Amino acid sequence: MEDRREKARDELKTLIKLHYDRIQGYEHAKDDTDDADLKALFSFYIQQSGQFRADLNAEMVKYGGEMPKDNTFLGDIHQAWMDLKASVLGNDREAVLSSCEFGEQTIVGAYEDVLKYDESDTRIPNELERILNKQLEELRSAKKRIAVLHANAD
Repeated sequence: MEDRREKARDELKTLIKLHYDRIQGYEHAKDDTDDADLKALFSFYIQQSGQFRADLNAEMVKYGGEMPKDNTFLGDIHQAWMDLKASVLGNDREAVLSSCEFGEQTIVGAYEDVLKYDESDTRIPNELERILNKQLEELRSAKKRIAVLHANAD
């Protein structure tokens, strides 16, 4: 049982940090666009990640872990990527959405990795698995929406 709690803490730490990255990414994306529709969408995703993070923080406490600090290496890489694209391509709709799509692929992939296991893996607790599956469903929807907007941006 302790192995499952430890696995839960490790996975929660990663996902909480990724939500911080997602919030920061959408904050920067809002600054990089003048399009009102994108600003509204990005604000929604910032609120969504804030709620998901709060839910995951509560789970972290439940499993005896400490909430991670709000700085991550992945966030720095993603920000550097966004800055590079902005300097090369400018802050047009396509470039902003391309960066957002990259971020959505990252967080969806992380959730899928956490939820994927084989018989030799230690599984996360069932209740946490249900929470993550629900969040993953909403994140996949966000990823699809960003991908459609990106495809139609040119």
